[in-house]
Amino acid sequence: MKIVFLSVDDEFAGSMQKYLYQRHPEWVAGSVISTCPIYKKSKIGAAWFVFRKSGFRYGAEMFKMKVIRKVTQSAKQILPSALATQHNVPMFYSKNINDEPSLAQLKAWSPDFIISTNFSHYIGDRVRNLARVGAWNLHKSYLPHYRGIAPSFYALLNGEKRVGVTLHKLAKGFDTGDIIRQVELPVEPGDTVYSLNQKTSDAGGRMMAQVLEEAIAQLPAGTPQPAGEWPNYTYPNRSQIKAFLNKGLRF
Repeated sequence: MKIVFLSVDDEFAGSMQKYLYQRHPEWVAGSVISTCPIYKKSKIGAAWFVFRKSGFRYGAEMFKMKVIRKVTQSAKQILPSALATQHNVPMFYSKNINDEPSLAQLKAWSPDFIISTNFSHYIGDRVRNLARVGAWNLHKSYLPHYRGIAPSFYALLNGEKRVGVTLHKLAKGFDTGDIIRQVELPVEPGDTVYSLNQKTSDAGGRMMAQVLEEAIAQLPAGTPQPAGEWPNYTYPNRSQIKAFLNKGLRF
């Protein structure tokens, strides 16, 4: 089995990948690391986009979660780049997974599976079709609920009692493909956006490793997501962030 991971280089993607690395590092043929926090935007462009859409407070909280924690808690965090380096897995840094250099590298790895784990790019059909067996995504919500960006934020804002994580097939659109497997988790008192991201990433990583082990004997067929008008969430606006804070919720 040959697997290529797609991810940003953060602790949530690391939690998603680490269990497969622990159990079957020989299966990982390559690791693609995104160089842009938002698809087709530079780091400065992404910061400006988030500021305009969501305001300073949200941008500062995301910077704290994504950058400050990486620096101050580097000894505790497991990043995709560190996992790849530890296990001598080749890495490729991509600004656009759909461009020709990225496609060429994916083809060179000849993957059976391409698996997106907390990735920041839209994955087009040319990439999806390169996977011999399947192209999958691990999403931090119980699909079809909370497709898109910031599912943990919106779950807390809406007072959900349970959240989840879903392994699903990649398809046109965002988080729309057939469901392979899901895990549901309770929202505990005091949970934050960060703690829910941690819990769903860890549970998803365990689940994914198990599914891949089972796939040796029988490939999961997948189940279509329920029909209906399911919202696709994007970055929260300033009024949503104000409502979040007024409820005493924390990032």
